[in-house]
Amino acid sequence: MTHGKQQDRVPAAMLKRLDVTLQEQYHQSLAEVLAELRLRNVLTEVEPEPERIFSIMIHARVLSPVASPSVRQVRGALERFLSGTYGRCAGCGKAIPAAVLENDPTTTVCSDCRELRTLPSA
Repeated sequence: MTHGKQQDRVPAAMLKRLDVTLQEQYHQSLAEVLAELRLRNVLTEVEPEPERIFSIMIHARVLSPVASPSVRQVRGALERFLSGTYGRCAGCGKAIPAAVLENDPTTTVCSDCRELRTLPSA
C-alpha cells in the first residue's frame, strides 16, 4: 500500500474512534449526533467530509473539554487535525507514520519518543 493511501485512511480511523468514544461516553453513535446536529441546523450536508465533521465536533462543543480521558484524547486529536499539527510527534516534531495513526488516531508521539519515555532513567 502506498503512503498516500494509508494517509487517506487516517481520517476514517479517526471517525471510527470518534464514534466509539461517543457511544462509550455519551451513549450516542456518531450518526445519531450528526442527525441531531442536522435538526439544529448546525450541519446541512448529507455526507460531510471528515474535516467538516471534526470541525463541527469542536465548534459545536459536542465533546466536552472536561470529560473523560478518552474524550479529551479524541478532542485533542480533532483540534490537532484542524490546526494542521495532526500526525506530528509532540516530542520531536517528526511525522508519525500513517499506519500508526490508523491504528490509534489519538497518538501524539512517534515510536522513538515513546521508547524514550518508557526507558528507565539511569
